Amino acid sequence: MTTPSKRQRILIVEDHAPTRLAMSRLIRQAGADVVTARDGEEGLGYLLTQRFDVLLTDLRMPVMDGFELVQHCMKLPDSHRPARIIAISGEYEATALRGQPVQFMAKPFDLNQLLDMIGGKPN
Repeated sequence: MTTPSKRQRILIVEDHAPTRLAMSRLIRQAGADVVTARDGEEGLGYLLTQRFDVLLTDLRMPVMDGFELVQHCMKLPDSHRPARIIAISGEYEATALRGQPVQFMAKPFDLNQLLDMIGGKPN
């Protein structure tokens, strides 16, 4: 991830605690500010009250899954919609998000590839 003039704010929504904590730690070490949520409902609460440059969400989660979270995200005003949405999943393939302005990464993922995706072009 290139060092931007301002630190990127990234929201990680992942129900699996070890994965959530590992991603958070590694992305922070790369220089970003990170907020984490356990499910889509908690993540949506953050999206409604804070600004994020990137939403990194799992697709399969309890309470509210990543598909529903992405749908809610698309309805947010521009001031609260992240410039980039990255979906991660071990159960689904990129075709599950056809037609959505979402980047996709399969689990297990390569950290360097994820960091490149986070620092890349907006959706």
